[in-house]
Amino acid sequence: MIRPVARGRRAAIYARYSSTQQEDTSIEDQLRMSRDHCERQGYELVEVYTDHAMTGRNKDRPGFLKLLADAEAGAFDTIVIEAVDRLSRNLTHTLEAWDLFKFQGIQLYSVTEGPQSFVTVLLQGYGAQMFSEMIGVHTKRGMQGALSRNRTHSSAYGYDIVEDAAPGEPNRRINPDEAVVIRRIFEDTAEGLSAVTIARALNAEGVPAPKGGTWDSSTIRGHAARGYGILHNTLYLGRAVTCATTRHYHPKTGVKRTEVTPLEKREQEIPGLRIISDDLWARSRAQITRAARRVSDKPGGANPEAARRNRYLLSGLMVCGCCGANYVKVSATSFRCNESRKHACENRVSISQRRIERRVFGRIRDAFRSPEMLEAFSAALETERRKIEASDPRRDIVRLQQRLGKAESARKAILDAIEDGAPFALYRSRSEEVEAEIADLEQALHKLRAKAETAAAVMPDPAVLFESAIERMEQLLGDPDLVDQANQFLRQIIQRIVLVPDAQAKHGLVVKLETDFAALLAPELESIAPAHLVC
Repeated sequence: MIRPVARGRRAAIYARYSSTQQEDTSIEDQLRMSRDHCERQGYELVEVYTDHAMTGRNKDRPGFLKLLADAEAGAFDTIVIEAVDRLSRNLTHTLEAWDLFKFQGIQLYSVTEGPQSFVTVLLQGYGAQMFSEMIGVHTKRGMQGALSRNRTHSSAYGYDIVEDAAPGEPNRRINPDEAVVIRRIFEDTAEGLSAVTIARALNAEGVPAPKGGTWDSSTIRGHAARGYGILHNTLYLGRAVTCATTRHYHPKTGVKRTEVTPLEKREQEIPGLRIISDDLWARSRAQITRAARRVSDKPGGANPEAARRNRYLLSGLMVCGCCGANYVKVSATSFRCNESRKHACENRVSISQRRIERRVFGRIRDAFRSPEMLEAFSAALETERRKIEASDPRRDIVRLQQRLGKAESARKAILDAIEDGAPFALYRSRSEEVEAEIADLEQALHKLRAKAETAAAVMPDPAVLFESAIERMEQLLGDPDLVDQANQFLRQIIQRIVLVPDAQAKHGLVVKLETDFAALLAPELESIAPAHLVC
């Protein structure tokens, strides 16, 4: 609980360590140093924020996000950290945090580096990011070298860690109980059972999942190209692999992306870790291939892009109000809690696709037709109109037309030279440059002419235009050929759809929409956006 005290003496502490191989003592040491500083300065410590075993390259850390939110709320005047790199190992995130602290008048103090300014944060933030990248390079090099000595960093299901392994001996050993489950999964797969069926059977028998909780089909099925999942892990053949993939983090959002890295991949035969035979592996692979072929033979199945698209309007948005698991398609017409399908949740209430879509969209439509949303739409319309009026696209059109004329003359000169007998090879590179320039100019001119036409047109009544927009939105959401686009639109305004079983409610479910209409509004209008809707 944040305790309000006199301004100028309220302090907060932030501490973080990044690796699961480190210990909580790292956090405790940071907190001790920071608390000592607060005590020496006579600060009132009002809040402590921590992130345990979380990389500083990712912005999506609970403690860090809470620190930023409370900073914006003016909950403290000073932030004490051990070092700047504890805030982030991404320079963009560090500077964004600094901008917020400066705007709020918050002092940032590092116990080991002293009071912070823009210059020190910039330099130390850049150094932290470079250091993080070097750590990644050195870590990969160490993993590759360790693998050549039969040391693996894998935490694969089916093995225990050997802490005192002799030099040259594997640092993993087979777990007999889990090895039985591994063989069963491969044998069931070879017999034609799906990953969903196997997971259900394991859950029904109470077999512990690799990381606790219940078995999920994705744990078994995994990702073939990346070698993820039990059915694709070659360690069960006694062949260890490392550095097969690399993680990258989006510089703005911190979202993780995994890429296959074949040039850095290393393999090592460790026969003592073999759990299944080559024959069983081959039979299971053959069955996986046959199943994949059946999927690819279906309409759109051979198209990887189509396979990634959402097939249902509310895909990925609905969650169970009892256990938090996703509501998934269980039949041609209905959705149900995914955990209940595995008999791990008591919520057995299903709802048809038609009913849930009708309830959700009806509530969204009502919210959009509110006077506040019309006001927001009108304000946005007026802002765009003023932008168009402020800029005269006609001057840019004349300028680009002149450049286009010169580029077309250059193209004609090249063609004339070739017609006169000059070898095309001499002009090929220049010809490609000219053609690319002409294409870019034509595209830019097309956009400017459209902008000029818009500026000259009479702006329709905002209320009429807004109602037309809602109608088009309804058509989009109702078009089966545009489900993926509609789903992406809904994700901008709906964070989650929580379905809570209630015998007295319509269709036996209370449907709560956690919305973010503010994402569609100008900042000054965000306060009018509804945060929760019930339908």
